[in-house]
Amino acid sequence: MYAINKKITALLTLLMLAGCFASIAAAADSKKVSLDVTSNYTSLIPGQSVMVSVRISNAELADDKGLRAAKITLSYDESIFTTDGNIRFDETLGKDIWRGDTFFIPSEHFSNNDYNIETPYPMDIDPADGRQEVIVSVSAKNGRPIRSTSDEAFVSFFLTVKEGVSSQNTSIKIQSALLEDHTGNIIQNFAATSADILVGIPKSIDIVRGTLPPTADPFKVSVDSGMELNALANFDNGDTAYVTELATWQSTDTQILTVRHGSVQTFALGTASVTATLGSVTGRHDISVLSKTDPELNVQTQGYVTVTYIPPSQRESLYKEIPVAVNGKVAKSGRMIDGSVYVPLRSTSDLLGVEVGYDSSKKAPTINGTTIKEFKILSGSSYIKAREIPAILGAKTIWDNTNKSLSIEYGS
Repeated sequence: MYAINKKITALLTLLMLAGCFASIAAAADSKKVSLDVTSNYTSLIPGQSVMVSVRISNAELADDKGLRAAKITLSYDESIFTTDGNIRFDETLGKDIWRGDTFFIPSEHFSNNDYNIETPYPMDIDPADGRQEVIVSVSAKNGRPIRSTSDEAFVSFFLTVKEGVSSQNTSIKIQSALLEDHTGNIIQNFAATSADILVGIPKSIDIVRGTLPPTADPFKVSVDSGMELNALANFDNGDTAYVTELATWQSTDTQILTVRHGSVQTFALGTASVTATLGSVTGRHDISVLSKTDPELNVQTQGYVTVTYIPPSQRESLYKEIPVAVNGKVAKSGRMIDGSVYVPLRSTSDLLGVEVGYDSSKKAPTINGTTIKEFKILSGSSYIKAREIPAILGAKTIWDNTNKSLSIEYGS
């Protein structure tokens, strides 16, 4: 009965869409509006989530006054992605929608009373095609048009790669769109781009020290001490990603050292190896445990780094994701940790246009040569405390308590 109802719903939806398009007597003669789907990762492993964002480029070219509304249907391969854990049933609407913490409006431009952005919701238009759909929409209010001079996404939401997916290329794409100009006419002429993603197990794993580049040399550490390692996955398309918390870690000699989620503790002199395994792929690296007075050890002061392992079951409740924008452009999401916002170093610095380095004596990252004192490494990525940014760069940070988001303004 459920399958029959799904087919009836799908048929009615298609008929409604067909009728809507057929009833248009004079569609607007538009220029090329572009609907773009982007993702925060181009390579994913099973169990990993991806943030999907949708934007409308060249909306002002539809006519001189821009678009009034857009309802966009996205499509993804249901054998690869799942919405499990990302959606909830809304009693008022009578349908499943994305949960409030798994979708957000990533742009200040669209986070105001001039726009109405509906919570994304899933749909299966054709149960036999092996694909699932997501409906996203935006409409302008107060007589204003949808303009996209900043080319910012108006909505972002999360999908998760299913466990056990074999390596393959896939895409999240625009299936259809209903675009209205300022008079209510339908715009049929638009371009579309997809988010292309490689999913599956990486081809190899490098074990690296902190956020340093891979090396074949053994790591050297003193006895009765610790060190922090990360598992760096290498994919067939050249992408790399930290998979520290997703890998299974082991020591070849627990009398010399132990390892848990990349955190090494040493007990005796000697050499042992640590391994990080993900699926059928294993990375391996030797560690030499030396006496504290051994001249081979590099004398280094204690670093500021705190490496935090977040079990997937606790990730949401412990460290809530915070949308971050830099000069109006969307950065990778930050994290709320112990009441403070930490922002991703690489994504934020790229948008700020500043130079990121590494202080080897303090084992900490630098911005424009200044060492970052308060930072954490989550899932292998460095996150710096947002409050440090104004002191280092003279930038301005703005906390939006209503939307629980952070904006950073820097430069001219």
